[in-house]
Formats: sequence, C-alpha cells, structure tokens
Amino acid sequence: MLKSLLAAALAAAALTMAVPALAGPPSGPQDEEDKTPKPLPPLQKNFPLDQTWSLKELNGKPVPSGLDASLKIDGSLRGSGFTGCNSWSATLYPVKDQHLMVGPFALTKKQCPKDVMQIEIGFLSTLIGSPTWDLVNGDLVIKGPRGTARLARSL
Repeated sequence: MLKSLLAAALAAAALTMAVPALAGPPSGPQDEEDKTPKPLPPLQKNFPLDQTWSLKELNGKPVPSGLDASLKIDGSLRGSGFTGCNSWSATLYPVKDQHLMVGPFALTKKQCPKDVMQIEIGFLSTLIGSPTWDLVNGDLVIKGPRGTARLARSL
C-alpha cells in the first residue's frame, strides 16, 4: 500500500510539472516592443467659451477681406454670430472628443450678393453634422462632413 501511495504521489508531482509545459508559452508581453508602455488617450480640450471668432478661411479658401463672419459660444451654450450677411443663433455646445452639436438655427432673412450668400451657407453648413473642433496655432478649426472653417480670435 505504501508503494501505491508513493507511486500516486510521484504521478501527481509529474503531472503538475507537465501541465504548465503543455499549456504553451506564458501569456503577456515577451518582446521588448510589447513591454513599452501604451500612450495615454489624449486629454480633452475645453472649448473657448465667451470668445468671438472671425472666419478667415472656408474649405481651404481665404474669406474675402471686408467680409465679416463670426462665431461665439457663450457660457449658456448659445452660439451666435454673423454670416457676412445675416445674424444667426443656435444652441451650440461642445461634446466629448471635441465635437460640436448644434440645434436649429435662427437666422435673419436679409438677401445679399450671391458670393456672400455662398459663404453664409458654407459657413453655417460646417457646423452641421457633429463636426470636430481644435485649436491650431491660435486658430479655431472646425471640420465636419460639410466642410472646414478656420477662424481667428477677434477682439
């Protein structure tokens, strides 16, 4: 009986040594590349509220001098400004991952020359469709499915 107990103990010991070897290489990083720490996600920027921004470029083209189009989001998350022809306002607020959400626009209905009206439509269209925003070299850049606007801080 002692021999059978000893044989069983040796078999169990052999099995415990063999199981990890059969399981394959240990999981986790093995290479030096895998040991490098992963970068942290980018910090969320705060949208510059209560500042007025003037449109200086629309879809890569400079805005004609003398045309004043602007955007401001106040502390109550109310967006407003001028399109070069009409005044506008809307609920406009920054959301996660530097996106903007916009509610329906309220817009005056003045008619202006065709080129000014095209800038108005292009400018307001960049705010539709949850565009992203970023501060690049001091400018506010808004990129969306309907265009890109670059705005400079105005006084």
